Amino acid sequence: MPSLNLSKSQFLRGLQCHKSLWLYKHKPDLRTPPDKSLQVIFNTGTEVGILAQNLFPNGKEIVFEEGSFQDKIQKTKELINDGVKTIYEATFSYSDVLVMVDIFHKGEKGWEIYEVKSSTAKSVIERRDIYLNDLSVQYFVLSGCELPISNSSLVCLNNEYVKKGNLDVKELFCIKELTEGVKENQKSTNSQLRNMQTMLKGKCPDIDIGRHCSDPYGCDFTEHCWKHIPEYSVFDISRLNWSKRFELYYGGIVKLKDIPEDYHLPKNQRLQVDVELTKKDVINKKGIKEFLDTVYYPAYFLDFETFMPAIPLFNGTRPYRKIPFQFSLHSLENKNAKLKHYEFLAKEGTDPREEIAKRLTKLISGEGRVIAYNMSFEKGVIENLAKDFPKYSKNLLIIHDNIIDLMIPFQKKHYYTKEMKGSYSIKVILQALLPDLTYEGMAISDGNDAMNTYATLHLLKDKEEVNKIRGGLLEYCRLDTFAMVKLLEKLGNAIN
Repeated sequence: MPSLNLSKSQFLRGLQCHKSLWLYKHKPDLRTPPDKSLQVIFNTGTEVGILAQNLFPNGKEIVFEEGSFQDKIQKTKELINDGVKTIYEATFSYSDVLVMVDIFHKGEKGWEIYEVKSSTAKSVIERRDIYLNDLSVQYFVLSGCELPISNSSLVCLNNEYVKKGNLDVKELFCIKELTEGVKENQKSTNSQLRNMQTMLKGKCPDIDIGRHCSDPYGCDFTEHCWKHIPEYSVFDISRLNWSKRFELYYGGIVKLKDIPEDYHLPKNQRLQVDVELTKKDVINKKGIKEFLDTVYYPAYFLDFETFMPAIPLFNGTRPYRKIPFQFSLHSLENKNAKLKHYEFLAKEGTDPREEIAKRLTKLISGEGRVIAYNMSFEKGVIENLAKDFPKYSKNLLIIHDNIIDLMIPFQKKHYYTKEMKGSYSIKVILQALLPDLTYEGMAISDGNDAMNTYATLHLLKDKEEVNKIRGGLLEYCRLDTFAMVKLLEKLGNAIN
């Protein structure tokens, strides 16, 4: 029989879904291991948490890797009895509930709880209720341990902070006090804890899939709980409201072929269903031609890769600011010209922004048409570069205004085949229309992988490994823009 003790994270899991908590306790082998992106989020949280300790310096830390939880609880008691004013990762247990407090500080009116989040202040405001539950279970345990708690607060990143010179920790972080809400939440927290502990003694709750599988957090048992859903289902209908997807599912409709003809779907969603049934491709020549009429020469195919450090690295940047570190550019002087290629990948650990601004404005002619895939991303990067470096802003904004989006004819399903399965990501479109152009087997195979790999590249000491990774980054970004060239050709062939 697994332990029925609850940790703070398990309590929050249970609030989202009792079945997830039951599986976590009784069938942990059914969990999907965290992928690289999730591990990066965990690492970011750790990095931000350590930096936040500087708000209350000279504290004593309960090291997570050392000893059992009982040892940590005992060590915390000893530090309190010794008069230590600040403890990092202070550990407590009450009523079979275990919590570790990020920063536990003795103030003038009593002990203060500080829960550190790597989210920004804006996100904390938007998701206040979620974070309130986080603090509430800590307050419940510490109050049960008969410790006088005078303050319960969140420490989060200040999204308005702009780095100028040395990092200013006091300006980087915001402290949001939620003490009153935490106190009001105590009766509910106690009841929820008791319900979870009772539930864990019984059989696995019979809870069907729903929005709770991903809201507010993705669940690592989704693969298990959704195994009855086919690979291609009503949940893959492009841009269909989630409430409509679950309306179909709860009505017993999972496969696209089972959707009634009289069930109301928006035009593009109905088209996706019809193509799945008829297996006939859709080629809307009028829609494709309207897009192609916006293309002129010289034409430039542009793709950026960016990373988003939670803690600002460079002057003039905020937390989670998109920092471009790489671009690929294919160009055609005219429709029949020889294809040219240019690329740039910044040296790891350096501020790449001005060099990118300088190179782009040299490579892209002011009268040229710039083609991107999902152009809002490239436009956003260029807007920020123009703000950061006024000497290049005029030419950068001309580039910005000349961008068109190659995604549009696929997003609008002017060109659509059943192999696309409702998606208009460039990888899926390539697989459907140009299967010889593939990302499979590449060392770097998607944007998240590129971002996460580059973000930690400066930490590697092995130069050979660094060079190998840089080669993978260049290969990936190069394929993105070459794929756009070939997709434009494919659209042209489709209307001829």
